[in-house]
Formats: sequence, C-alpha cells, structure tokens
Amino acid sequence: MKKIIPIVSCLALAACGGTSVVDLQDAAQVAAMQQVMELEYRDWTNTAENMTKSMLASGAFSKIDKPVIAIGNIVNDTQQRFDTDILTKKIRTTLLKSGKAQIATNYTGEDTNADAVRKLRDNIEYAQTTIANKGMLIAPNMSLSGKMLQRNLKLDSGIFSSVDTRVEYYLQLTLTDLTTGLSIWEDEQPIVKEGTHAPTW
Repeated sequence: MKKIIPIVSCLALAACGGTSVVDLQDAAQVAAMQQVMELEYRDWTNTAENMTKSMLASGAFSKIDKPVIAIGNIVNDTQQRFDTDILTKKIRTTLLKSGKAQIATNYTGEDTNADAVRKLRDNIEYAQTTIANKGMLIAPNMSLSGKMLQRNLKLDSGIFSSVDTRVEYYLQLTLTDLTTGLSIWEDEQPIVKEGTHAPTW
C-alpha cells in the first residue's frame, strides 16, 4: 500500500497542471495565450484579416466583371508542417462575406460533388430534371496563389537573456487575372517573433 501512495500523489500533481481551453470569442483569454515561436491562431487570424483588407481596398475586384476566384497553390516554405488551408479558409470566407467575389471550388478539385452529380446523367434511377444541365459550371477568372517563407536570425543576446532567436515569417500573395495572365494585386505580410526554441528543419 505504501508504494501506491507516491504514485497517486504524482498523478494528482500532474493533474493540477491540466489543460485549459481558450475561448476564442473572449479577447482577454486570447490576449493571455502563451506566446510561441511557431505560427498559431492569432497569426493566422491577423494575417488573413490584413491580407483580405488589402485585397478589398485595392479595387482589384472592380476591374473584372463578376469576379470568381480559384484558390491556387499556397506553398509552405517554412520549417513547420501545417496545411495552408488554415490561412486561405479565413481569407476566402471573408471574401465571400464581402460580396465582392465568389470562390470556384469545383475547378481546383476541392469539391468533387459537381462532377459526381453530372455522371448521373442518363441514369434511370434519378430524375433527370434534378441534374444540372451541360454548360452550367462557372469557370474562374481570377487566381489567388502565394507562399509562406521563414527566416531565422541569431541574436547577440546577453548571458542572462531569455531571447536568442528572431523568426521572421513572410506571407506573399498574388491575385492574377486569368484572362490576361497579369497580376492585379500583390502584398506581403510579415510576422516577426523573438524568443527561444525557434522552429528549425
């Protein structure tokens, strides 16, 4: 029995540390989140907001009749593994809510349901009047593509300093007119952090 008590005590102490759930709707809780050197929620949210504001303010959507955007390849060239959809989802959602542009999902293969439904033509099990006619899909006339870069810089820190590395992230996006192949909007958004344990290869 004496051997069990220390184990139970250790488990109780470990439980005290626990894991807290952050309410992302609570600004105070978000602000109090522990800072990390990796890209995290606040970075994605702020960067997506800044990029979308820049895009909408540029007047790029007024240059094309009924803008339809295909989300192209957003390259992750950082030293972290993450899906860039974390970022582009926030951008596309804001663009849709703005009413300034629409997003083409079938074109990029993101949504295969449109193709699946069209394969039901002439299938006697389905009412053909409920299946989309030929020539109804809308092709995109704009493309959004880009890259996320990372640069680590060693700092000349003092002996007692807790900061030894600066990590610079750069999100670069380009909006292209697919009719002309010309860029009609470009921007770069930096995210800079300083601390220890910087992400490396």
